[in-house]
Amino acid sequence: MSDSLYTQRTREEYDTIFRQCISLNTELHKLVPLAKQMHLLSSNAVSSAARAGSEGDAFRVLTQDIQLLGDDVSVCISDTQKIISDIVTLASKLTRLFTSFVLFNNVLSHFENQKMVTSAKFFEQGQKKIMDEIRDNNQKLSRSIGVLVNLLSPISTLVKKGEYLAVCSSVEAASSGEYGVSFEAVASMLRELVGLLGEQSSRQKSLLRDLSEAMEIQQNNQRNLLYAR
Repeated sequence: MSDSLYTQRTREEYDTIFRQCISLNTELHKLVPLAKQMHLLSSNAVSSAARAGSEGDAFRVLTQDIQLLGDDVSVCISDTQKIISDIVTLASKLTRLFTSFVLFNNVLSHFENQKMVTSAKFFEQGQKKIMDEIRDNNQKLSRSIGVLVNLLSPISTLVKKGEYLAVCSSVEAASSGEYGVSFEAVASMLRELVGLLGEQSSRQKSLLRDLSEAMEIQQNNQRNLLYAR
């Protein structure tokens, strides 16, 4: 396969990776209001248990677990926001670096065609520096994606925990007389929030899977284009 074809494919792959990072960033930012809603829900749960007095003792135990769940979700979401910012920055930088690599490559091709080998040394050094930066940033991006995968992995467990707490809250609401309405409202909101969390988690995992596959293809073509030179 010719260098020009490798160049075209690699450029397309960098563009694809950058777009996928932007899409993932958009999806992850949807988790931010969800974390705030989880915090509000835990506050409402505490208030409902307090109003019920001694009749809310059993539900009060559940509110502690709901608060812990909200805290865990908030920490997880906060950590993902930090890493996705780094991922988008790295993907953008790689796109710019590869554009520079292509520019140097075109200049060198011109020198080779003109048989001006000595004049090309400056551009060869510049191209080598860019190649090293591309390799370094590619490794950083791969590591950052791996970190994000690990940060998102607990969400499925948190969703199951939330579903279990929602069921327990509904059971408690059914046996709490006049206070059961407020307890059931907490259970209903909890079911809705963990349902949204589960849906968003599935979309994010799908985007991450596509991004990881694109990175693997891009790195294979990059080796052919850069490392074999």
